[in-house]
Amino acid sequence: MPERPVFTRIRFVPVHMRVSVLIFVCLLPGVVNGWAQQPSLRSEIRPASSDSLSLQAAIARAQSESPAAASARLAYRSDEAQFNATQAAYLPSLALTGSAPGLERSITDVVQDDGSVRYVEQSRTFSRANLSLEQVLPWTGTEINVRSGLSRVNQFGDRANFQQWQTSPFSIGLEQPLFQYNSDRWGRRLAPLQLEVANKTLNEDLARVAVTTADRYFALYIAQINAEIADFNVAVNDTIYTLSQGRFDIGRIAENELLQTELELLNAKTARQEAQIELEQARQALQRTLGREARSLAHARPPEKLPPVEISPDVAVERARSRRPDFAELERGMVLAQSDVAEAKGRTGFSATLIARYGLNQSAPSLDDAYRNPLDQQQFGISFRMPLYRWGRGSEGVEAAEAELERTRIDNERKREELEDEVYFQVLRVKQLRDQVQTAERAATVARRRFEVSRNRYTVGKISITDLFNAQREKDQARRAYAQTLRNFWVEYYTLRRLTLSDLAMQN
Repeated sequence: MPERPVFTRIRFVPVHMRVSVLIFVCLLPGVVNGWAQQPSLRSEIRPASSDSLSLQAAIARAQSESPAAASARLAYRSDEAQFNATQAAYLPSLALTGSAPGLERSITDVVQDDGSVRYVEQSRTFSRANLSLEQVLPWTGTEINVRSGLSRVNQFGDRANFQQWQTSPFSIGLEQPLFQYNSDRWGRRLAPLQLEVANKTLNEDLARVAVTTADRYFALYIAQINAEIADFNVAVNDTIYTLSQGRFDIGRIAENELLQTELELLNAKTARQEAQIELEQARQALQRTLGREARSLAHARPPEKLPPVEISPDVAVERARSRRPDFAELERGMVLAQSDVAEAKGRTGFSATLIARYGLNQSAPSLDDAYRNPLDQQQFGISFRMPLYRWGRGSEGVEAAEAELERTRIDNERKREELEDEVYFQVLRVKQLRDQVQTAERAATVARRRFEVSRNRYTVGKISITDLFNAQREKDQARRAYAQTLRNFWVEYYTLRRLTLSDLAMQN
């Protein structure tokens, strides 16, 4: 069959298709310029403004104004007040006690001279007052007291009416436990440890506030990045869809590719709506962390440079030993277990109490006479307790307390090793994340450059729409991965500061 002439194989382009080509040529510069306006890796939704907040400023505000910081300070104030109350118990105390007025009415039996009994109605009023100054010596458990007392009795009845005053101008006494558990001695030893734990716990709680703030701060930053990516993708996919419509009209692409670009545009719009909700949710979460006065916050502005991490793992462990409340709590638990052993032993063996008192007293019908020519008053005695047989209850109690002491010692060694390992590997983790941030930043830059090359090649028809969308997804994934790695670094960095309660930039 003879070949047809060349001019018979040429199809003339219809007028409407030539118009579509003209529209495509006109739109091409705008498409290129629109794609060229892709945000940079570190760009944010909006430039720094009065409603933006740096990470350091956010942490400072949270540590001073947040509910968590206020709760930590109140907890410390409670522990401090409890410590002061415990210390005040070892200081001299002055007290006034008494009863006034008092009334008694009764019928009493009175034995007569002949042996008979007569029931007599009697009434009396009484009042008494005592002023005492007491001091406990915690290391020996000795209680020393100085007292002064006054009492009066008025008797009314069928047989006699009288008034009597009884005075004790001065008396001094002591009460000394012997071979007994001294709770004051152990309490005086435990109280400073409890205050030390409270003080270090306050510092750790404030450091924990910094960790929470950093986490929610970068949650907001990632939400901003996602919203920015979503806005950019809607704009890009809308342009691609418009471009694809022009190409479809002139027969350059199939309907399947046009539908793919439309689907990508619809997905981008859905993602933008979700990103806006997540952005507002992250903003509200950070505002709650910062406190009531942080309602104007609208924008997170992360640091441009990473802080140095010069501290070595061994130095970090040493700082944690001296500054973390967990180690102080281990010491307090050990002392408490030793106190329980001493208390158990004090209940099993011989115990006694020595009581001695010397003073002056007098009684008389009138108050003046009651203070004249006072008489000596002496008291001395020893009371004791000696368990003879308790069916093993005493020895079993001591054995249980000693077993608990040994268990506490073993657990403390294990917990101490776990705490030290936690700090040691946290240093390595932070240093590793610091390197990963640089790697993720480079990966995001490469993915961004690859997308730019892909979009230019797609514009001139060198690659398919699928390749362009793949490059776009990889760009978005790389940027999100960089933001997440940045978040991981800062959260772990402040976690390490919480574990060591120190500046990580200082080696010594």
